[in-house]
Amino acid sequence: MEKNFLIKDTIHCGKGVFSRKSFLKDQILFVFGKKVVPWTKANHRSVQLGKNKWLNPDQEDIGYYLNHSCDPNARFKRPNFIAALRSIQADEEITLDYATLINIPKWDMPCCCGQKNCRKIIKSYCKSPKMIQKKYKDIVSFRE
Repeated sequence: MEKNFLIKDTIHCGKGVFSRKSFLKDQILFVFGKKVVPWTKANHRSVQLGKNKWLNPDQEDIGYYLNHSCDPNARFKRPNFIAALRSIQADEEITLDYATLINIPKWDMPCCCGQKNCRKIIKSYCKSPKMIQKKYKDIVSFRE
């Protein structure tokens, strides 16, 4: 496990990844996963890289425990990294906006992030509100 991070219980959603130190915007935090698989082998922790290309973290990978937030502090960065979207403080949970990781029209999930700007239902990038698409257009994980 990465020495700069800790896996622990969260207030809202099971286990999460917490920083043990501060990071600057755009700094690489850790490697997300190593296995690229087709859709048939993807799971609820996978990140979409292309039409039938998904990156799967193993349960031993720190990325397996990343939670969603409607106000994320991290992002996926190709080929397989998690990077700071803004400055991150020690003891802060590392979160991603799942809308930046999935582009399947029928995918959605309830949100339990608890942020003031919570969307309540997280939709794939292509079904997200236009303002979300515009905000994240340069940081999506997949290639169209």
